Amino acid sequence: MGSMGDPKLIYSLEIRVLDLEKKIDGLEKQVDTLLAGRKTQSGAGLAPLPAALLKRISDGENPVRAVRQFRLMTQRELGERSGIRPNHISAIERGMSYGLKTAKRLASALEVQVDLLLDQG
Repeated sequence: MGSMGDPKLIYSLEIRVLDLEKKIDGLEKQVDTLLAGRKTQSGAGLAPLPAALLKRISDGENPVRAVRQFRLMTQRELGERSGIRPNHISAIERGMSYGLKTAKRLASALEVQVDLLLDQG
């Protein structure tokens, strides 16, 4: 065998690599499917928000902060998606009032109906 190594070992390693590549491919397809589903939620067919989140908002929690945290977004990420500076988002979350144009941009970025943000804003 010499410098060739153990052919059985090499073959078993090649099989494992092929299995891993197949699993990775499957996971990448699942991620693509999830991301595609997330994109189709924006616009007219918004996914309903959980009752617990809506209760937090109705109990007085800032809707921008509550939905942003539910979406697992930072203020910076929300800023990038909405075109609003993160320090402005921070001020809004602390209670600063904002207008319809800002509410529409935030609602679009957060994938919620604009009136959810306006009722509180």
